[in-house]
Amino acid sequence: MSASCTWAYWRDDVLAKVGVLSGLNMQRVCDRKKRVVFAYEFASLFLGLLPTSYANALAYAGGLVAFIFSPNKRRLVADNLRRASNGDRGSFKGNILALRGYFSYARYWVEALALGGQSRRELNARMGFYGFEHVYEALGHGKGLIFTTPHLGNWDFGAAWLSSGGHPITAVMEELEPRELFDWFAAHRVTFGVHAIPASAAAFGELAKTVGRNQVVALVADRDIANSGVKLPFFGEVTSLPQGVALLSLRTGAPIIPAAVYMLPGGCHYVVAMKPITFARSGSLREDVSRLTGLLTERYESLIRADPAQWHLFQPNWPSQSRTGDSPSTKQSRSRVMRHGTD
Repeated sequence: MSASCTWAYWRDDVLAKVGVLSGLNMQRVCDRKKRVVFAYEFASLFLGLLPTSYANALAYAGGLVAFIFSPNKRRLVADNLRRASNGDRGSFKGNILALRGYFSYARYWVEALALGGQSRRELNARMGFYGFEHVYEALGHGKGLIFTTPHLGNWDFGAAWLSSGGHPITAVMEELEPRELFDWFAAHRVTFGVHAIPASAAAFGELAKTVGRNQVVALVADRDIANSGVKLPFFGEVTSLPQGVALLSLRTGAPIIPAAVYMLPGGCHYVVAMKPITFARSGSLREDVSRLTGLLTERYESLIRADPAQWHLFQPNWPSQSRTGDSPSTKQSRSRVMRHGTD
């Protein structure tokens, strides 16, 4: 077990954090608008106190409960993951894959909330990597770097690890209600080196400035929540995919590295960084965006197929999946939950 997972580390960490936990303003619990913010803050502090093995056990228990008591969502997740694994829909193996998906998503949330304040040494003890030389190669061109990933594994842990090595990250995060919730998530990400900006009209300009300073942008880009992207085949069916990554690269010349941070047993992780993609303009921006997004989609499929159970897709994503049962408020809530990650 790594040094960050030992009881000695946990004991020392408790002494540092218990004072913060006891200092929470309990009056906020009675403020209806701020209860959800308090819940996230409390969960973050509490999970940060637990040894990794205990936190993972809690995540698996929560994932099992969610799997059992959400039959409709369970069927949707099984369908989504079977597409990625080329499995037989309706099979027993498909349901087992869905259960693993619930475990994976619960672990993501537990780990993401517990992040913050870890040293480079502590993060290194839980991280292996492949292809990191591509980062130096891409940044060597002086045009910045765009990391892009599907909702796969734990991208927040990867961002914390990369930032601890001297590469601060700028990411886009959906504006949340209440505003205090967005502010809390943004401040939480600052603790592990991620500057989160709201997904607004000004976001593209901020990202362009970031890569212009030869810095790193990270975008989670396998789901087009607004349904305003590029229509392309994705795991055998045409659907809408975000075009922001391709557009940013074409506008700025920044290379793109598709990557994934897979979760391994024992609280460890393994990042896979693919070769940088640079794309020469052909004259038609619309066609170039479509072609480049198609290349990225192929990379996403490859990364997801390596471990489909770690793909956190709990929403309808293809036209053939019915959305008729969703009210507007349900759709809005659903998108908020999935966009709390570093996207």
